[in-house]
Amino acid sequence: MSASRRRRLSRLAGYFVALLLVSAPLAHAQTATEEPQEASTTQVPDDEGGGGPGGVQLPTLPESPSSRLRPGLFLGDEFRYGNMMLPLRVLSDIVAIPAGMALWEPHDWGAFSLVTLATGALMFPLNHPFDARIQRSIQRALGPDHFRVWTPVGDVLVNGALWAPMVGLLVWGLANNDIRAVQLVSLTVEAFAVTQAFHLTFKLLLGREGPRNGQGLGRIFGPSESFNLFPAGTPSGHTASLYAMMGVATAYLDNLPLTLALHAFGLLFAATIVMDDYHFLSDVIWGGAMGYAIGQWVVKHRAAKGGASAKKGGPLFMVMPMVTPQGGGVSAGFRF
Repeated sequence: MSASRRRRLSRLAGYFVALLLVSAPLAHAQTATEEPQEASTTQVPDDEGGGGPGGVQLPTLPESPSSRLRPGLFLGDEFRYGNMMLPLRVLSDIVAIPAGMALWEPHDWGAFSLVTLATGALMFPLNHPFDARIQRSIQRALGPDHFRVWTPVGDVLVNGALWAPMVGLLVWGLANNDIRAVQLVSLTVEAFAVTQAFHLTFKLLLGREGPRNGQGLGRIFGPSESFNLFPAGTPSGHTASLYAMMGVATAYLDNLPLTLALHAFGLLFAATIVMDDYHFLSDVIWGGAMGYAIGQWVVKHRAAKGGASAKKGGPLFMVMPMVTPQGGGVSAGFRF
């Protein structure tokens, strides 16, 4: 097969992926309950919260034969924090999230359709999409010498600023045996890892130009060119990663001022990526929606149910003496 024919087939494959996967599966909550419950409404104490700090009202349903059925693939208490290690949860999430589309409600499909239509309208027509027109207008307005956040140094500083609080929270949680703090960090890492898997898959399948590639038209070349274009492509990994972390934080902590502050920061973050010519507008819309939905899904389906506590699960961090035939020493470990 000639090289030109392979390129044409690759481009057709990229177009096909763009049509089917313009927006990543929005991982919203499924409708079915995960286990039978008694017919009452109970107040969960502050130290027994199901997803984060603070008691929540849990409406429960009468037990029935159908309530014993598993609501979806890889869903259930055995897949939650405290019952399954982080790497295995990540692998199960990658399968469970797209498999759960069969259980979506109308509002889930409505959100999915809204993001899909907005992203598709910006990406098409393929020869000169609205993305490219918007990008050029922004760059003309800003001028070639405008201040840029996303430089090699800026990239390290911004990502360091995002992860430093997570590392500090993890250390504090382990030192104080605070399972809520450790669980928040664990769920954040989980959502981040799942988001990388999805965004890289779509980016490599599409093989789409970024604003700085070629003529900046956002053309789709398919998987044969994706590695040559990487890290450019659709969706935006920076935006998807940030919004995955935000999705976990807003669902887990359930604090309105914090939620508003995080969304304000997220919009500013996404705007700088477009203004600095890192990504097209469609890239940040797709990435933000995908990451945020994954973060929310992870908290709903992977946070410890019934409020796992340090007293029930043992110490979060432990150092123990160790004796072997070859000598002695110490061993250390922590639950994550």
